[in-house]
Amino acid sequence: MTAYPFPLIEIKGPPRQRGRQYGAQCKTLIERSIDFYRWAFRSESALNWDVSAEKSREFIAPIKAYDAEILEEMEGVAEGADRELTDILALNVRSELVFLLAAQGKKAKPACTSLAAAPPATTAEATLIAQNWDWWTRTREQCILLKITQPGRPAILQVVEAGLVAKTGMNSAGIGLCTNALVSDKWRVGVPFHVILRGILNAATMGEAIGAVTRAQRASAGNYMIAHRGGMAINIEAAPEDLNLIRPQEGLLTHANHFQIYHPNIQDQKLALWPDSIVRDCRAAALLKDRRGPVDPLFIMNLLKDHFDHPLSICSHPPADIPYEEAEQTNAAVVMNLSRKQFYVAKGPPCENPFVRVPFA
Repeated sequence: MTAYPFPLIEIKGPPRQRGRQYGAQCKTLIERSIDFYRWAFRSESALNWDVSAEKSREFIAPIKAYDAEILEEMEGVAEGADRELTDILALNVRSELVFLLAAQGKKAKPACTSLAAAPPATTAEATLIAQNWDWWTRTREQCILLKITQPGRPAILQVVEAGLVAKTGMNSAGIGLCTNALVSDKWRVGVPFHVILRGILNAATMGEAIGAVTRAQRASAGNYMIAHRGGMAINIEAAPEDLNLIRPQEGLLTHANHFQIYHPNIQDQKLALWPDSIVRDCRAAALLKDRRGPVDPLFIMNLLKDHFDHPLSICSHPPADIPYEEAEQTNAAVVMNLSRKQFYVAKGPPCENPFVRVPFA
């Protein structure tokens, strides 16, 4: 039996049924996620868990209006895990709860570096999309590989923290998704970041995937890098009310945790605290541009191991002076070949951990 970097959880059926399967199989990991974010909300946003859970109720109506099946799946997760719906909601609005109140000036933290490569930059006309997901080190042990089979919609394979409905992944329609945290002004009650991610992965076409971002009454900011096995890739820098579109240059895209494009109605509130974002983005772009030959999955795997400007490098490691409780690092590295339906993942910094292929028929 193949040993995958994270537990492989498979769920199928209508929304509530698959949600119950998810909650039951991941009950212990969901408990750990709740325990961790109880600490994180208090540490980063001065919110206790009960207040956070109650605050999450405000997002029910926007989620239901956006996609009622996603809400119903969350209800099933709560039932399967023997938790209140508000606990699962709080996990899925954790970006809004952590970043919104922390935006006034908490310490910097690493986040993510994403990239995509499509023809003419790739071998065999392949479309590739990849990222390092950087977050608190302690959350690594709460992550799973979640495979979803859902009637009437594409199947999904993704890496998520237990209890979340979406993160980085791909679907059977050839859509791939990577993402980066952004923080802007004008945050509001609306469709949460992680729910929009699920909307993208639910899409059967590239147009639907882009529409999952553009049609949403977005609660917060976020970066959505979306690619299709047919050779198309696009990057959407989205604030609640406005967005920027970034097209590939010679088949290549990179992004980190700042708005690359100036928009008069968007105030980037985190760049002053995340200057490493500029370094990681520029470094990834330079490595891609200066390559010898076409881009293939192995090249990207090696790029994700890069340590320029260590420890807040593309392959991120905890600074030596940070206690373990607060430490952050690259918790997962993902490389997807959408043209061949290949999904590779490494647990933890990829310089120390091998990439393993996870089958996705």
